[in-house]
Amino acid sequence: MYEETRKFLTENEGKTVKLVGKISNIMWQHIILSLEDYPYFNYFDLENGFQIIIYSKEEINCPNKVEIIGKIIAVNSESKKSNPENRKILYEYHIVVESWKCIN
Repeated sequence: MYEETRKFLTENEGKTVKLVGKISNIMWQHIILSLEDYPYFNYFDLENGFQIIIYSKEEINCPNKVEIIGKIIAVNSESKKSNPENRKILYEYHIVVESWKCIN
């Protein structure tokens, strides 16, 4: 199930997409960036349960579903469990939100 989502994100890196999901109250471990022009970030659960990080210019306060339109970016970080002989780089995809709207 999640493989399809990962494939979609990978194939569309750098493109603008529309996704529907919900601001999550469960925070999985993710890489978090600091984006000057997008000071707000949220854990965002897609409809299939896959979670990503989204960045926005303003706070998103939707109690139910949210439709976001934004650009997929790839982020990476070295694993905290890495050692110099066996460096492990972690990759994931996030969304830089250009617009959003609450959906009932």
